[in-house]
Amino acid sequence: MAPVVEIDLPSRYRDGDKSRSEIDEELDAAVDQALEPIDGFVRALAEAANRTGREKGAENAASCIFDGLADWAFANALLKPVSLNGRLALSSRIAGMAAAYNRARKVSAPDFRSERAILDWFARLADGQIAFFDNNAPPMAATNNHRAWAGLAATQVGIATGSTSLIDWGAETNRLMICSANDDGSLPQEMKRRDKALHYQLHAVAPIIMTASLLQPLKSDSFDLCNGKLDAIVSFTVTALDRPEVVAERSGATQTFATKKEKLRAFQIAWLEPYLANRSNKDAEALAAAYRPLSNSSLGGNLTAIYHQATP
Repeated sequence: MAPVVEIDLPSRYRDGDKSRSEIDEELDAAVDQALEPIDGFVRALAEAANRTGREKGAENAASCIFDGLADWAFANALLKPVSLNGRLALSSRIAGMAAAYNRARKVSAPDFRSERAILDWFARLADGQIAFFDNNAPPMAATNNHRAWAGLAATQVGIATGSTSLIDWGAETNRLMICSANDDGSLPQEMKRRDKALHYQLHAVAPIIMTASLLQPLKSDSFDLCNGKLDAIVSFTVTALDRPEVVAERSGATQTFATKKEKLRAFQIAWLEPYLANRSNKDAEALAAAYRPLSNSSLGGNLTAIYHQATP
């Protein structure tokens, strides 16, 4: 796929919508169209990453990942100045690309020149996101799901490059997100999103859980921050999917999952696999079992294959 150098996106939301919940359908379609070349690339990487876990063809799959990433790295993809909305969209894509690289790296290694280009490119992308979120992000984005995805991107790139500073920034971001949760596990910034509050709670929980899982071997408290608030976040989210009214009480609006404007899709709960590999939760396990296999390209592909089959 041809590398994309610049991301210039409009907002998906109607002018004047402070809650960021009222979608402008034409703008929404324009954003999806603009992102498709990037998202298609990330999906292709995730599909190849899934093949690295098989007995046959694993090294070929890893080579496909390295070749694709090298093409984008040598083209300085995604590094030109981007619009605000482009910047906000970038973190989850970086996370997905770095996750695929990290899975491939367990099978083989790219040639020296490609590896150097890929890792330098990853670092520049991650550094750009960190500078943005530390200095220029709007107040809401600086502490909501966008920040959580930036934390995951920094963590994945930190693992790829061996950068402790990136890993530490990812860890501090996760601490910020987890400790900001209300006592019931709802995330305050996502509860401002009116009828889409549960949608965005799900969108924020995904990178939080994935980051905690990646950090667990490095920072043993990654699942226990702020007196176990991460467990409360998961319990609230799982309960809300069964009873969306608990979110309506917080957000002041009937949720899209309750009005049937939105139907839960497996990729939205793929984070359950790394969570359940570290924690026991009967309700979460029942939810995961109903939707498996659980896969999300931004989280690295088929997480059921990675976590569930390895869990007793």
